[in-house]
Amino acid sequence: MKKIILPIIFFATTFSVVNAQINPQTGNQTAEVQQDTNTSEYYLKDIVVDGVKKYSSAQILRMAGLVKGEKIEIPGQRISSAIKKLWDSQSFSKVEVLVENVEGDQAVLKFSLQDLKELGEVKFTGKGIGKSKNEKFIKDNNLKPGTKINNNLVSSLQNKIPQEYIKKGFADANIKITDKPSATDPNMVDWTIEVDKGKKVKIDEIVFKGNQNVSSSKLRKKGFKDTKQKRFLIGLIKPSKFIEEKYEEDKKHLISYYNSLGFRDAAIVSDSVTRDQKGFHINVDLSEGKKYYIGDINFIGNTTFTTEFLQKILGYKTGDIYDAVGFNKKVGEDGGKEDDSDLKSIYMNNGFLFSTVTPIEKAVKGDSIDLEIRINEGEKATWNRVTWSGNTTTHDHVILRSLQTRPGALFAKSDIKRTYFELAGMQFFDPQQIGTDVKPNPQDNTVNMHWTLVEKGSSQVQLQAGYGGNSFIGTLGLTFNNFSLRNFLKFKDFKPVPQGDGQVLSLQAQAGQYFTNYSISFVEPWLYGTRPTALSVGFNYSRVNYDYYTGENQKLNIFSANVGLTKRLRWPDDYFSFYTGLQFQSYNFQNYPFQFGDKQEMNGSTKSLTMNLGLSRNSAGLDPVFPTYGSNLDLSVKFTPPYSLFEKKDYANMPALDKYKWMEFFKVKFKADFYNEVVGKLVLRTTAEMGYLSGYNKDLGAPPFERFYVGGVGLFNGRFDGREIVPLRGYENASSTGFTSSTPYDITPYGGATIYNRFAMELRYPISMNQTAKIFALTFAEGGNAWNSWGSYNPFQLKRSVGVGIRVSMSAFGLIGFDFAYGFDKGIGQSEPSGWQTHFLMNQPL
Repeated sequence: MKKIILPIIFFATTFSVVNAQINPQTGNQTAEVQQDTNTSEYYLKDIVVDGVKKYSSAQILRMAGLVKGEKIEIPGQRISSAIKKLWDSQSFSKVEVLVENVEGDQAVLKFSLQDLKELGEVKFTGKGIGKSKNEKFIKDNNLKPGTKINNNLVSSLQNKIPQEYIKKGFADANIKITDKPSATDPNMVDWTIEVDKGKKVKIDEIVFKGNQNVSSSKLRKKGFKDTKQKRFLIGLIKPSKFIEEKYEEDKKHLISYYNSLGFRDAAIVSDSVTRDQKGFHINVDLSEGKKYYIGDINFIGNTTFTTEFLQKILGYKTGDIYDAVGFNKKVGEDGGKEDDSDLKSIYMNNGFLFSTVTPIEKAVKGDSIDLEIRINEGEKATWNRVTWSGNTTTHDHVILRSLQTRPGALFAKSDIKRTYFELAGMQFFDPQQIGTDVKPNPQDNTVNMHWTLVEKGSSQVQLQAGYGGNSFIGTLGLTFNNFSLRNFLKFKDFKPVPQGDGQVLSLQAQAGQYFTNYSISFVEPWLYGTRPTALSVGFNYSRVNYDYYTGENQKLNIFSANVGLTKRLRWPDDYFSFYTGLQFQSYNFQNYPFQFGDKQEMNGSTKSLTMNLGLSRNSAGLDPVFPTYGSNLDLSVKFTPPYSLFEKKDYANMPALDKYKWMEFFKVKFKADFYNEVVGKLVLRTTAEMGYLSGYNKDLGAPPFERFYVGGVGLFNGRFDGREIVPLRGYENASSTGFTSSTPYDITPYGGATIYNRFAMELRYPISMNQTAKIFALTFAEGGNAWNSWGSYNPFQLKRSVGVGIRVSMSAFGLIGFDFAYGFDKGIGQSEPSGWQTHFLMNQPL
């Protein structure tokens, strides 16, 4: 194998000729030194450069730190220093300095230099390394053609690439670099880098000694967060691998865990890590000490809040186990509580930015510890200068109205978190790149604040598609999420439409085997006032053609218009909002079985005028695509006027067409989504929802429209007869629709149910959260069903399913998903369990 010549620093004080080399496999350097011990002084008349063409004599002089006319010793320190500086430039693979000519006390030096070789083609080989991995290694290590080959590059590769595998449990990972001259350029070198990740080495056992009060299994589970002994179940959640940095952190976690149990003096006496053929063996010798309890707790320095109030916030009292970790978090030490329920946050959220809250162990009496909490409140602080940058499309007033950190207002720590939540919720900026720069000014009790924003594509070409019910459903639409109506006629602002005011304009066309649908909607998120009030207006037209029973052409045309206001509330907190809306719908049908369960073909029309009320609390964040905490709660009521209560008619014997000239009903729906981080980046989403549809008059009952269908991913939602499809993966669309005495009701396109339940648990894990594409994987278990009356309602009689899936969110196309689910129960008209079902969705909410 050919060796690569690379620079080496030479520190000798005598004039020398140095040949240096580096082995690309080992990174070891070798040098041959020839010395001349005779020293004389000369004036440097000039230099000549040999071997390189791109540097002039003047440039080499500057790089070497030499000046014409200066007195130098040959050999001497100045020459050695010049050689060192040329090596440090990382520009040469060979440096030789010789005396070219001497005339009296004038000397001319010859710098014989050789350029570094450059990389040509780079190829990674090894088990599991395909094209994409090869490209990733080249990109991550900046191994593009033309890169200079030096010892730093080789050393970096020999460390960085094996470390990537070591962190995954491959403790013996290494690389081997083989080089050969490039066939296209003699100054370039091609590299083949063989990656040998070796076998995965797991932790065979973790042994604790000296633990008398806490079991070893508990210490392995609670004390070591990332260092895990190999076990089948443990491997599914947290892989068993030894990473030295994580192990050092876990030793601190172990002591913190003991402290949380009251063992204040717990310590690690000694520990060792050994390895054999089975894997790593970790031995930890502990000294637990005795268990302590809380004695007296005294507050000193609090004038704004009473001791009783602070004691209630603290939560600890005399006689409790002395949980040092939890106690300090409730005080505000070690970052405080995530929900800002600690003492320090209470002060900071009331303007006391410069306050200090310090816990002190005042006295130790036997197994009790007296505690003192010293508070220095200081003066209240206010926001001073609040700025932002990075909004290249969104107008400043849109950002300003979302800021909670307003100049002149009292400082509150929670204002920062809430502003972050509002900016991320706009979906105009990448939540992962929203930055904050907080600069307190203790001299005048003010705070300067700067927000850093990165715009992301807010307009979408909506391609919504899926297959279900033996029909392909496709949607083509344009959604402009940062629209500006006031600049609509200013053609110079079209990009491709005027943007920046935070309004939403959506145009949509949808088609399936039996229907077409067209809609347009507009939302102004901030209509007036100091609190957001959103105005929404929408129009929709659906045309259904369906051959049923007789095979004749059946038609149903639906026109709807709606207007609504959504206002942010102040109470119970400002995560709540209230919606008020009005909707008009007109149904015209031909040869259509209008009456629920009636096979008679009918021609005619019906209309509805509904009031819509909704109360919601949306606090899930911070990224709307992948929330990691908080919840979304929605309660809605939709109802028509009770016409039948004011008219004395015999509805029991009235033809269906006459019954429903104007529909009357009320519908109640509730849905709750909760998000919680479980382990690391793993997020649990828990969902529960229900709906109920009924009428005011028992002779009328619930209308044939607006009914619930459970199953699939909601492809037909709102189509045909205004139906609502409730997603239930693992089943065909609308495969669970009403039970009577536990017997499936005959499903028709005009059937449906009046009651439904759905429950789901979903574990999500982020694969990529960058701006280009956000990708996360998920696994889920869910159950749901629908019934036609309270008499047959049974919330425990659910159709169950489990499955896995993946979601990809791109700013231009929205959310794309794929689910593979198994339904354990029978669908409508099925004699066998639903079995495996594949669901593809685009912009379908689940």
